[in-house]
Amino acid sequence: MASSWHRWQLTAPLAALSRPVRTPSRVPRTSTGPAGGAGGTEPADGLPVLLGGARARQVDETTCGSAVLVMLAATGDPALAQWLETGRLPTGPRPPEVPEGEVPGGAAERFAAAQRQVKAATGRRALGPLPWPAGLGTPPWTAAREARFPGVRYRVRPVDDTTDDGAAVLGLVEAANRRGHPVPLYTGGDVRGGVAHAVPRHVVLAVPPPPGAAVPGTLRLYEPSRGSVLTVPSADLLGRTAPHRALGGWTHVVAALLPVPA
Repeated sequence: MASSWHRWQLTAPLAALSRPVRTPSRVPRTSTGPAGGAGGTEPADGLPVLLGGARARQVDETTCGSAVLVMLAATGDPALAQWLETGRLPTGPRPPEVPEGEVPGGAAERFAAAQRQVKAATGRRALGPLPWPAGLGTPPWTAAREARFPGVRYRVRPVDDTTDDGAAVLGLVEAANRRGHPVPLYTGGDVRGGVAHAVPRHVVLAVPPPPGAAVPGTLRLYEPSRGSVLTVPSADLLGRTAPHRALGGWTHVVAALLPVPA
């Protein structure tokens, strides 16, 4: 029997990033084992995330946080999920990520429009009454403010991956994923690369595993610049000294947006 790998598609609530669809393997793969899921293999570039057949990538270098917040909301909002996939909205309230009016084009253009909508929201009232500079992406505190998922709200928790507390935070991220809650993670470098590297520089999303596929001690990270999910042992994210592809080419997890009861 031919080997297979998981392709990720957004088709229903909670299915974004977490519902596997088996397809023939014709791409480079990592080795079989815990990092590839429950007995499966994973492409070297991760599992592609598709929205209506289009790769779910951030639209520009400042919208990684926006892409993550759209995917976070879509996993818990069937109306947003349907619009991203098909362009059609069901009867009911309009998701805040969906702009007014028609969005020309296909799924890629809808995902881009939703990212811009979210970026505008996270940029408002970021510094007291003042807006956040558009070129600096999404600050963690407004990401937590705008993040939405049923039954929870989000709080910013700093992460130091060289400490026991940092390991504990990653354990909380894994526990939240097991409960079905996606968790945004901010990544960055350290002072050895200069002050600009030592602040949050990128955002990824720790996503719940498919049913029955949870592997203790691992995280599945949606990396929006690739439009892929990569499976990573949590221990690999502790005490790092080199960049990691699942962190968007950065070295450290520097903050987590942890879900708490609403």
